[in-house]
Amino acid sequence: MKKRRKFSLILVFVLITAMFSASFMSSFAVSQEEYDKAQEEAKAARAATEAKRKEAKSAAKKAAEAVANFEEAEKQLEALAGDIETKKVEIANTEAKIENKLAEIEAKKAEMEAKEKEIEEQNNALNNRLTAMYKNGNAGMVDVLLNSESMDDLLSNVGMVHRILESDEKLLKKLQKDYKKLKQLKKELEAEKAALEAERATLEDQQIGLEAKEVETEELKKRYQKEADEMHALQAQKEAEAAEMAADALQKQLQAEQMIIDAGGQIDMAPGEYLWPTASNWQLSDKYGWRMCPFHGREFHNGLDIVLTSGTRGAPVYAIADGYVTRASWYGGYGNCIQYAVGNGYSVLYGHLSGYNCRAGQYVTKGSVLGYIGSTGASTGPHLHFTVFQNGSHINPFSLY
Repeated sequence: MKKRRKFSLILVFVLITAMFSASFMSSFAVSQEEYDKAQEEAKAARAATEAKRKEAKSAAKKAAEAVANFEEAEKQLEALAGDIETKKVEIANTEAKIENKLAEIEAKKAEMEAKEKEIEEQNNALNNRLTAMYKNGNAGMVDVLLNSESMDDLLSNVGMVHRILESDEKLLKKLQKDYKKLKQLKKELEAEKAALEAERATLEDQQIGLEAKEVETEELKKRYQKEADEMHALQAQKEAEAAEMAADALQKQLQAEQMIIDAGGQIDMAPGEYLWPTASNWQLSDKYGWRMCPFHGREFHNGLDIVLTSGTRGAPVYAIADGYVTRASWYGGYGNCIQYAVGNGYSVLYGHLSGYNCRAGQYVTKGSVLGYIGSTGASTGPHLHFTVFQNGSHINPFSLY
């Protein structure tokens, strides 16, 4: 009877335990499903945020291009203004030269008129003398003979008459020659004046062309300013949308972290409370920051490359805190890769693993073995690539220690 009662009690206990376990597993399954959904929503929200940020960067780039075009248009306007001023000075100088030529022409014209008058007077005087001598005939010579007191006086008086006539003729010829020179000089001055006027017309056409280009460039400047303003406004809009989406992503991340808390995990760890992901005999083969990559050249290394002083290949890697695994699969150059969320907006990536000891969607506890060090993907030797993300952006992993 006692054995029977004892067996009944054990049976009841087993049934209660089974019911409790089933209830717990059912509850855990629901929590896991909710967590996965929250993680997917957080991931989608972060992706949307990143897309908006890219749009904002694109708008910023276009705004920068418009500003550069605007500044170039301003430089062109300054250069055009300088060219226009230079043309105005050249036109003013040419006009001054034209005025000087006009003054020279007027002076030579007055000189020519004076020479014409002088020639006319000399010519009239000579003509009058010749006319008088012609009318008087030999009377003129008789007067010379009668008025001569001696032969020497006669010869002297006759020679004087001839010299007077020769002098008048020479003077007349000289005046005519001077007049001819003046006429040629006036012609040359007129030609110089015409050339200067043609030069002025050319300079004025050039000035008109420069002023038209100045107006066109001013319009370009306004257009570029408008484009820059529009792109800056678009950039501000996209940044505001990105900020709004980032807030939504953070809210979804907090929901996912609440799942960790509900499962008994810890998310509010302080720096120094996180576990190192490998055994203690570690050293770095590459640091966080800019480096020369053997595969991609100069690049920013977003994590730490960790090796052990002995037994690197196949050595276990540990969970640095409680969390949920979001990836346990091949991931491009990282090869075999594990990612998991640890709370406070932090998530961790382990790369180049030789194998896994977890699966996507699994809740893991601090210190549990997640995988094993290897050299898969873009790797030159066995090591652990260790990256820490904060709200989707990589940070120096040492900031947690």
